[in-house]
Parts: sequence; structure tokens; C-alpha cells
Amino acid sequence: MNISTRGRYGLRALLEIAAQPDEDPVTIREVSERQQMSVTYLEQILHKLKKAGIVKSIRGARGGYVLARERDKITVCQVITALDGPIAISHCDFPEMREKSCVGPSACVSRTLWKKLEDLIEDALSNVTLADMEGQVPDLKSSKVSSRRRRK
Repeated sequence: MNISTRGRYGLRALLEIAAQPDEDPVTIREVSERQQMSVTYLEQILHKLKKAGIVKSIRGARGGYVLARERDKITVCQVITALDGPIAISHCDFPEMREKSCVGPSACVSRTLWKKLEDLIEDALSNVTLADMEGQVPDLKSSKVSSRRRRK
């Protein structure tokens, strides 16, 4: 299993948004500059996150993106699933994919193993929130506050 660039960038963008004081909206350009991401790619990511109900957009001159829910209610699993689809080690549980990638019987012994592993990964990612991740980056909040003050 490989978490895509979209999933990794999405988490980084959400941490930027979550770090804003007083839930100030963050523009795509601000996130792009701070995280050195393409604006176009970031637009696609934030569109998917908006459709999933993870962020919401604020229109207007002072607009941008804010979290749609509290940071401790948004899990890494929700973000990865919104951006990359379900957690999958193999395509065993997806009949349309299994036909293309597996020649073994549908009652394959390894299928059970892969499903258990997928469940463990999903459980682990479901127990980590944006608030947990934000706490692991101590200078994130302080650096964002000062950059927002300069802009105003």
C-alpha cells in the first residue's frame, strides 16, 4: 500500500488550515506558498476535501478555506479515504479489480490476511486526528500566526 501524493499533500494542507487562529480562512495561494505545492493540484485536493465535508470554502475578499468540523473530529483515515479511496493492500475485496489482478480462487488463504491488515491500518488511521498531528508539529501554530498578522 502506498499513500499517494494527493493524500500526503491533503494532510499537509489541512494542517495549515487547522493551524489558523480564530478559524481565519486560508487561501489556496497561502497554502501553496507555505507548503511548496502547485496551486492547480491543491485546488483539486481541496475540492475533493470539500465534497467529503472536511473543509468548507468562504467566498469574498477575505475568503479561503476553513475546516468544516473540529480538528479533533477529522481523522487521517477520513482524509485518505476522501482523497485516495478505501484503504486497500490488495484488490481481493473488489470483484471488478480481482478479476484483473488475481488468478487465485475467491477463497484464497491470503485474502483473509490482506483484509486483516487493511482493517488494522484503517483502525490505526482512524485513531489519529488533525489535532493529534498538529500537536506533533510544535512550531506550526506560531509560524502561521505571525505570517497572518503580516498580511492584515
